[in-house]
Amino acid sequence: LHDSKNKGKKRSVTEEESADEKKKGSAKKKRASPPTQDVKPAALASPTALAGTAGTDEAGKKTSPPTPSSGTFRVVRTTYPSDGSGSYEEEYVVGEYATLEEANKAAWREMERNPQFEDWGEEDYAGKSPPYSSADGPFEAIADEDEFIDIYVVDIAKKEEEEKKMLDAVMKSKPPAKKKSDPSKRKFGKTNRQIVVDANLFARNPCRIPGGTTRLPSDYPGYNKGKGSFAFLIQRLSDRNYAMRAMCLEGHGAEYNTFKKANAYYVCVVWYPPSNLDNHKNDATIVDGCHLDLIDPSDGKTYLTGRNLDSVIVNASEPVECLFLNASQSNSGNCISADDIATAISKCKDSLQCLALNECKLDASMISAIASCSKLRGVIIDSCELWGKGDDRPTDAGLSEVLRSCSDLRWCFVKSSIFGTDCWNALADEGACPNLELLWVDAPLNTQDRIHTARGDHDTIRTALEHRANKLKLCMINPDEKNKSRYVVGGGKGTDRLNGTARAEW
Repeated sequence: LHDSKNKGKKRSVTEEESADEKKKGSAKKKRASPPTQDVKPAALASPTALAGTAGTDEAGKKTSPPTPSSGTFRVVRTTYPSDGSGSYEEEYVVGEYATLEEANKAAWREMERNPQFEDWGEEDYAGKSPPYSSADGPFEAIADEDEFIDIYVVDIAKKEEEEKKMLDAVMKSKPPAKKKSDPSKRKFGKTNRQIVVDANLFARNPCRIPGGTTRLPSDYPGYNKGKGSFAFLIQRLSDRNYAMRAMCLEGHGAEYNTFKKANAYYVCVVWYPPSNLDNHKNDATIVDGCHLDLIDPSDGKTYLTGRNLDSVIVNASEPVECLFLNASQSNSGNCISADDIATAISKCKDSLQCLALNECKLDASMISAIASCSKLRGVIIDSCELWGKGDDRPTDAGLSEVLRSCSDLRWCFVKSSIFGTDCWNALADEGACPNLELLWVDAPLNTQDRIHTARGDHDTIRTALEHRANKLKLCMINPDEKNKSRYVVGGGKGTDRLNGTARAEW
């Protein structure tokens, strides 16, 4: 996900450094040496890093809290920017020790071996127990430093107990107040409603798919960044799924707002579902795999597997109407395959009404499975990885069959290059998707000469959209950097930008 590469409190592999940041990192006057032991980010360790945190095994059974650490005290080394921006914080475990005395000695050795404490650390901290901070050094020693280092000792049992209490409190927290929505007063499009970050949403509503682990919200990157946090990204994806459900199954409208993160060239979209995960946490008709519990905060990988997904669908107490999946394919090492997802869709094809696929592997069999869902009313395909070779690879023609086969489709959101000529030809057919109210297509074609050009014949696109003018309530075609549609149905001069723009010469 483009949005997930945010800078946060704890840096992880899901983040993406800018060229300027990389240059800055390479220009440091002094860089701390690697920790003395093989390390992991301290707060982003294994999926069971929190003692007392419940989880589920492959069979779906509730697991016991993780086994406590073998050590009693942990020495941690933290690196952070010296400019006070808080743009990242890297934590490393130096080691774990049976006694406080051993831990203090290890912290002292770590201080001694780091260049930032050179010439002053041993003298200034003589006879003192940790913490040790390079920020305490004399001006002439730290003036040119881009990063500071803190070295400290953690009482593991005490920390785990504190975190358990905090997690218990978070899981019992109340959701923020939500504006009531009247389906008879449907509203569509952009609104100026307040954007609310609900950091506790997922901890308050644990994932029902086996394999998930509930953690403190602060365990995830960018926790203190509010709208720029990783958790809020997943919240926005979840809210979009439930907004689709509310429109397609309950007759509500579909409203959204936008914001722009610092130093980002794109805007982020926030949806306002009349009911969300708080209201549907025990809804047996929903299989919700777009959940923070299913993401490893250390590297962004998903815990979602084909086996666990199959078990929750097969054992559902009611027919599955909504299937929401985030497979995090931008992070390597994930276990769920395109075949797994195609099988899951096929097993609930007779009841499925809303489907959301975010960062999933997408192949021809998945497209065929979607087309077989005769009751489908809403579909989201966002940032999926096109998978397979030859006939197994997904195509524009295959996706067009979804538009032709799913006659009651009302919400169609596709951010993928496979939405092109054949799909527009299908929509130009008045018999296809007669109830379509929301169409959001983000599939620009960029060539050597032009950028942001709509794929397909532009006259066909105009025909497909204009003859739906009385039915479409929200239409977004290849949104620009301000999230404005490059084609406005019934619009005037300047609202037809299907031909994109000429590529600027460097």
